[in-house]
Amino acid sequence: MATDRDIRGLAAGADGAAQPAENAPQRRPPRPGPIHWFLFNSACVAASVALMWFAPVVPLPGFLRGPAFITSALAIPLALVLMPALLLRHVTHKKPPKLAIGTLTVALAAAVVLAVITREAGEERGLEKRGRWTEAVVVDVDNGKTDECTLRTRDGREISPRMTDGCDPERVEPGDRLRVLYDPKGAAGPFEDTDVDLDPGAYQGIIGGLAALIVVTGTWGCVRVSRGEK
Repeated sequence: MATDRDIRGLAAGADGAAQPAENAPQRRPPRPGPIHWFLFNSACVAASVALMWFAPVVPLPGFLRGPAFITSALAIPLALVLMPALLLRHVTHKKPPKLAIGTLTVALAAAVVLAVITREAGEERGLEKRGRWTEAVVVDVDNGKTDECTLRTRDGREISPRMTDGCDPERVEPGDRLRVLYDPKGAAGPFEDTDVDLDPGAYQGIIGGLAALIVVTGTWGCVRVSRGEK
């Protein structure tokens, strides 16, 4: 027959088995591997290039072009750094991962430059497709750091955006007439006749190089942080 001690032991065992599952040690989710980080960085690069290229080429509506540039030049570069920092915040390092942080900083800076260069290439492509020549009248010249000109066509319509190339205040003043190539959709900035040398294909090398740099440095930095390496 079972003794009182045996009965108490069985009861204690049953109570232990019935404890809530939350008291058991929780397993951390698996860390993203090199392939995951490669795909993440590649997707960020593809999204940035697509936004900056198609914004002036399609073009996107005016109220979307500003947010598209902010996304490509600010949000996506920050995501390249903040996403691994968020997902890998539980990873401990014996020493600060200076090398990994350095490579991620390179990826961030290259992503900003990529957005700017791709937008320039897209604007030149937009002018190739839709550009029109006109003799514009200079309405206003900004003598500040931007050196921008406000232009109007012969029929009085203001050309948007303002012209930045060829607006030297020492050479141009209100009332002057300039022959310019402009975008009727307002997605690409106008160029003066003497400055026009449209060749969007010339940007392919630098865009491809920056894209490769971002993917390589971003992936490598994320993998090192994920493995707890310095």
